[in-house]
Amino acid sequence: MQAIRLQLQTHNCNFVNLTSIYAQSIRWKRKPIWLPTAKTKVFRVTQRPKIPEEEFLKIKNLYNVYRTSMKSIRLLFLQIGEASQVQEDKGLKQKEMEEDYHRCFALNEEWNKKIAEEREVRLQQERKQKLERIKNTKVKVASKLKKLEEEADAIVKGAKLLAPTFITRDNIDEAIEAALANKVNYNKALNPDGTWFIEKPVNPNPSAPIVDASIKDEQKKIKLNL
Repeated sequence: MQAIRLQLQTHNCNFVNLTSIYAQSIRWKRKPIWLPTAKTKVFRVTQRPKIPEEEFLKIKNLYNVYRTSMKSIRLLFLQIGEASQVQEDKGLKQKEMEEDYHRCFALNEEWNKKIAEEREVRLQQERKQKLERIKNTKVKVASKLKKLEEEADAIVKGAKLLAPTFITRDNIDEAIEAALANKVNYNKALNPDGTWFIEKPVNPNPSAPIVDASIKDEQKKIKLNL
């Protein structure tokens, strides 16, 4: 079997089994550009090649002919390019510029008019939407104020109903006597059905008035609402 020639790209050859009969170590085909000059060639001076006098004159003549020919071709192309250019009339060019300006101006005016119409339609829609939002906001505020007024009226009505039960300077003595006469009894029980059994209060002084329990309940409700 023909041996396989491997060109190693790195100095580390551990990944290649050089003991195999199918591998062969070879040198670089060309020296890499990143490697320095070899130690044996650091101080070597390259000898200038010696060309015969007749051959040197022949090469020089051929080079002069080539340079002259290229210069002539280049000048010829420049002359052809200048000849192909049309001499423009300055007045005609100015007229074309004015026509182009008027055409662009008319096109710009048309665009501005179209954009103004679209803007007017958009502003009308925005005004309508804004008016609808304001109207909805007024309705919400009015309903909220009405609700607050109703709540305030309910509080005032409740206060008016409880006004006779308020303790003032005129009935403070009676209220104190009623409080001393009506002792609160906290003895009560709850059955499995959820019914409270409350012991009836005993009035030791029958002549003292007993405050109605419904009035106390109404006072508690008013305090909770406040």
